[in-house]
Amino acid sequence: MTVQRLREALESHAVEEMWKSSLDAYQEGTPQDRLDLAQWIMDVRANFLSHLDDVGDDSDELLISVALGFIEMKSQWQMLNTQINYQVFRKGEANVYMTYKSSLLSVLVDAIGQFLTPEDLEKIQEFLLNPTATAL
Repeated sequence: MTVQRLREALESHAVEEMWKSSLDAYQEGTPQDRLDLAQWIMDVRANFLSHLDDVGDDSDELLISVALGFIEMKSQWQMLNTQINYQVFRKGEANVYMTYKSSLLSVLVDAIGQFLTPEDLEKIQEFLLNPTATAL
């Protein structure tokens, strides 16, 4: 794994197209809402890649940074989805802006997850499903 390979994956045409497709589907929002979401997700990606650039290709630290970035974004995605689910449960509808935010973030989470082993992903998922199960 190298920073360049990560950058190529996260800036790939496939990622950009999935984001574009999601934003195009967001017809309930204004053009400014779509621009705000696009800027938000590009900032999330840019901040993560900036961190990786600073870490460099040191394999141990790079792997740790990728795992931590994945955990951070997956946690944010889970928080968004929990909130969305409770909105639907309590109000009968979800904040549409928030659902698209979750959708955009899931694309980035999936792209980063490709750089982790199935075993690492399983450990992370176990932790995220019940983060208070063990002492930190």
